[in-house]
Amino acid sequence: MAGWRRPEDGQSTLLFSPGTSLLHRANPLTSLALMLWMLSAAIILPTPAAAVLLAAAIAAGLLAGVGRRALERLAITMGPVGLALLLVHGFLVARPDLVPFGPVSVSPSGLAYALRVFVRLTTMLAATLLFVTTTHPGDLLKALDQRGVPPGVGYLVASPLLLIEPFSERARAIRDAQRARGLDTGGSWRARAAALPILLIPLITLALADLDHRASILSARAFRAQRRRTVIDAPADDRRQVWLRRALLLAAVLQLGLPLLWR
Repeated sequence: MAGWRRPEDGQSTLLFSPGTSLLHRANPLTSLALMLWMLSAAIILPTPAAAVLLAAAIAAGLLAGVGRRALERLAITMGPVGLALLLVHGFLVARPDLVPFGPVSVSPSGLAYALRVFVRLTTMLAATLLFVTTTHPGDLLKALDQRGVPPGVGYLVASPLLLIEPFSERARAIRDAQRARGLDTGGSWRARAAALPILLIPLITLALADLDHRASILSARAFRAQRRRTVIDAPADDRRQVWLRRALLLAAVLQLGLPLLWR
């Protein structure tokens, strides 16, 4: 695939971390089905059960050797979100159960709602991180091809993950080049804000120009000439994983569908 390079053994990318854990050795479609089940479960479970699922996802990440990287990204992403939820729903939104709390008023129901939303979002993000840190997008694309998924659909699913690494490398190269020209990217927040357009404009321009290049390469390789593509080194799969995927997908659909039917 255009622009895609498989990492060497033991080499980490921006998201994926190589390893030999059960999650690393599982077929990518099995890991994808597990992630979808966890996403659906996080939506419908009450807060305590969702917190247990979150703890299980973190424990699985630690056992797989990707827990530290996943926890760092989880904290960086969900820290500001949790603070915003606390302030908005606990203190700013007018609710009938507001009680004095020092110079301000706080809503217990608002805090409970903020906690429920925070735990659900954190669980969903943890499930996604568990998938992307243990499953290389190239292997996911091969697994989709192996199952006869149309090449365009497989590319649509896997290409965003495949493009993250080269896009990040290009962003770092632009940042280093602008720093060499005297751009201040480490000073005050005003200096950082002023530097942002100087970094983003060439990054977006190059990304748009790259689209034509990638489309030309895919056309030259007759990307859609055949409905099914031959996979030389397809990810390992067996009947147990096939049935596990079916059970997970069925559970995910039932979890979301049954509550709607009962309302």
